Amino acid sequence: MVDPFVVVAVSPRTFTVKNPGDGVANVKRINEFIDTAVMVGRWEGSPVRLVVLPEMAIQGMIANFPGNREKERHFAVTIPGPETDELAKKARELDTYIAAELYMVKDDDFPDRHFNVAFIIDPQGEIVYKRYKATSDAYEGGMLGNMNPHDVWDEWIEKKGNGNVMDAIFPVARTEIGNIGIAICHEGVYPEVARGLAMNGAEIIIRPTLIEPAVQNGMWELQNRAHAMFNSAYVVAPNLGPEYREDGGVQDLFGGQSMIVGPRGQVLTQQRGWTTGDSFVCTTIDIEALRRARVANGLYNQFKDLRTEQYRAIYDQPIYPKNQYLDAPPSEGWLAREHQTRADNIEKLIERGVLTPPTGYGE
Repeated sequence: MVDPFVVVAVSPRTFTVKNPGDGVANVKRINEFIDTAVMVGRWEGSPVRLVVLPEMAIQGMIANFPGNREKERHFAVTIPGPETDELAKKARELDTYIAAELYMVKDDDFPDRHFNVAFIIDPQGEIVYKRYKATSDAYEGGMLGNMNPHDVWDEWIEKKGNGNVMDAIFPVARTEIGNIGIAICHEGVYPEVARGLAMNGAEIIIRPTLIEPAVQNGMWELQNRAHAMFNSAYVVAPNLGPEYREDGGVQDLFGGQSMIVGPRGQVLTQQRGWTTGDSFVCTTIDIEALRRARVANGLYNQFKDLRTEQYRAIYDQPIYPKNQYLDAPPSEGWLAREHQTRADNIEKLIERGVLTPPTGYGE
């Protein structure tokens, strides 16, 4: 039996790290605000069992350095590591799960590569979940130096999932408060990652962060509500807070509007308007009610109606090439290569008839 509990989604101010140790200082500052957010969250009347941070909350937006392996190593961190240790202290203190993210993360299975990794810490301070960002744009790959599991596909599936794609790409944490999966930032632009997590059992899908102009034009809210409705899941979506610069200025590249969405796509709570400080949203969720709806033979239980053979045909032909960096890590010129790959993919889709070019295209 899972009693109703409160989820707190925190949107802290952002301070970009200049040295690896700066992330620990950021976590300590965020932890102080978590105390306040959890205190207020308890006013809902139920215990706070889950606290969620946005992508980049701990490290900020690290400066661009395409192909610069020395700078990559300078910013690379580990999980577990000093940053997660500080969050673990807070998880134990507050008796809650904490979900967060770090990028430029080292991995023992791929020692010369770096990844963007989401994680969950349980109330005992143990890391019970890690998921590596598996869909990203050219900015993250070429600019931030992060790898995608798809780029080392063959080895990844074997090492991370023992040959099982679902466990390697769409892992889900099965916890005492429900089954939790994380779709990191740009992954939420696509329907597949959230669906993959749901098909692996996720009842709570955490979708942290999306940059402007996707918030002001409504894409952020639309995507979060769609993921919740199509997958009969709660979506917890904290967006990044404003960035404080060294010159004393403040800039907001993400637009706020953190939200928690119910399993039928209804926004349960949402931050409105721009803020210059730390903020959060919270609400009570009911996993047992969700589970009853998911096993009911009714209109809103889509899982029972999935005719998977006909959907599988949609992806029979590959688009983005796998194993691009299986033999060697990215090097100088990676950004140009990433952009060229995407341009080639567009031409491939035109040839297949998926895309129809406008008049004068290519002239």
